[in-house]
Amino acid sequence: MSMNKAESITKNFGLFGVIFGSLLVGISAIPLSSKAIPVPNVNACLSLSPEALVNQGRANIAKENCTVIAQATPPLPEELQPPSATVVLVNGTVNVTLVNQTYTDITYQVVGDTEPRTLSGRNDVTLRTLRAPVTITFQRPDRGLLLVSPEASEAGSLEVTLTETTDLDVDKSAMTIQETGDVFLN
Repeated sequence: MSMNKAESITKNFGLFGVIFGSLLVGISAIPLSSKAIPVPNVNACLSLSPEALVNQGRANIAKENCTVIAQATPPLPEELQPPSATVVLVNGTVNVTLVNQTYTDITYQVVGDTEPRTLSGRNDVTLRTLRAPVTITFQRPDRGLLLVSPEASEAGSLEVTLTETTDLDVDKSAMTIQETGDVFLN
């Protein structure tokens, strides 16, 4: 009988362990399930326009708490890079000679001054008395890449050599001459 008693006690301890083990797991889960999740403060201005806040009857939020942020403008080329060349202007004007060293036509345009024109391969053209600031665009009809190399030859004159390239990092399609004579490529 003592063996049965020992077996009975062992079974009771096993049953006791299972019951209290389950209770411990269950009790530890109760605070987690009842814990409130904090809600962050949300700026109503970020999700709704001031007009929408007024329409919802929350005009005081629109007037007091909403700050209108100005739209960002990209920096000008002269703020990002040094000039590619500098030419001395004569009475605020410059003569630009375009030299096409490719074997294909290049379309160029003096923005706001001329319509698009074509410069044949292996030819050059001189654009006279362009008033600064002035922008000239370049484009190959096959959308090929262009290396644009400006060089001031004398006061009031700029020679721009256009050659083919396969390097995306040096490809340019526009040149701007500022009132200061600084030449920037884009």
